[in-house]
Amino acid sequence: MNRTRMLALLAGAAMSAGVAAAQTAGDSALERELLADAGARASFQAGGTAGHDGKFFLASADGNNRLNIGGYTQFRYTFNNRDTSGADEDFTNGFDMVTTALEFGGNVMNQNLGYYVRGYFDTASSGSFELADAFGTYALDNGVTILWGQFLAPVLRERMVDERYQLAAARSATTDTFDPGYTQGLGFIYTADSFKLIGAIDDGAATANTPYYSASEADWGLTGRVEFKWSGDWAQFDDFTSWRGTEGYAGMAGAAVHWETHGDTGNTTTFGGTAGPDFDLIEYTADVSVEGNGWNAFGAFIGRNIDPAGASATDDFGAVVQAGVFATDNFEVFGRWDAIFADTGVAGSGDFHTLTFGGNYYFFQNSHAAKFTGDIQWNLENQGDASTVAGFGTPSQSNSILPDTQDNQWAIQLQMQLVF
Repeated sequence: MNRTRMLALLAGAAMSAGVAAAQTAGDSALERELLADAGARASFQAGGTAGHDGKFFLASADGNNRLNIGGYTQFRYTFNNRDTSGADEDFTNGFDMVTTALEFGGNVMNQNLGYYVRGYFDTASSGSFELADAFGTYALDNGVTILWGQFLAPVLRERMVDERYQLAAARSATTDTFDPGYTQGLGFIYTADSFKLIGAIDDGAATANTPYYSASEADWGLTGRVEFKWSGDWAQFDDFTSWRGTEGYAGMAGAAVHWETHGDTGNTTTFGGTAGPDFDLIEYTADVSVEGNGWNAFGAFIGRNIDPAGASATDDFGAVVQAGVFATDNFEVFGRWDAIFADTGVAGSGDFHTLTFGGNYYFFQNSHAAKFTGDIQWNLENQGDASTVAGFGTPSQSNSILPDTQDNQWAIQLQMQLVF
């Protein structure tokens, strides 16, 4: 089985989702306005609440029914430089809405039964709305939360931290390469004072918005992650930033394994398609995160084994190290190194290293609500050195890498973020 097809399988899929507009009865704008006002008054007289407590919300007075509404945007200017063969093609620059997301969450009928839905607008082409997260949860009394639906595979820590809470404008090329993406399945989260365990049985990597008979779905997928916190609070690790004035020191170590197997129950011509490839995949990682008063550091190692039927197995590896520190109460500087180490047994494989340096200005202290990020990303090696792993054949909107066969590609990224 060729690596291109394997990478295409792991790259993921998305479907467009329509949004239905609610219609209000009435023959005129005035009548609709009066009816809406009367409905709102009746709701609040019955004890309903609405407002903003860190999130915009609508809720019943007893809190048993609640809807949180939010989202975020990231608007970016990118200037990319690389050595191309064509005349006047070394520079590429422009603006784009790299991320635009809407999210909804809350609880139904009681505070233990929850839900979360998030989608992204496809800002790289058509602007269509693509479903990402869509899952329900039920919290038991023993620290266990049951999870079902479509969710991010809980493997890579850098991927599990939302894009709005990163240090750099984009995640590393290494995490983009090894990211298993979204999956569908059943899972659980057990949280104790210093220990967290996450497990899932799922459809395998990159299976968002796929039917059960899709060729991209695994026969079986199993994912497990464990985290040990020796200091601090769990909430401190929702982002990579540690604000000035933060009391004490926080530290956490994590490890995860994802396994999936294909080839026995995949799509066949019976369903109007072609049979999926036969292979096993194991991905594993270990990471450490530490934070203090105005500083932070993070490091991760990633490995992946792909074992196709009738062909030799390949082992690829990756690493990420980053750190940040506040120079003032509102300004944070950071640096990051990441690398991809392709299987040396594959012809043409090699290493791919990237350095990223920059800063964040937070318009409001201790808040990601409005943030300006500026960084420079330097790809040291020829993309061909790791193309068997990363598949650099198409441009990347997320990390600003463009196809090139020369060393020393670099890009400046200037990004404005708003969270609402």
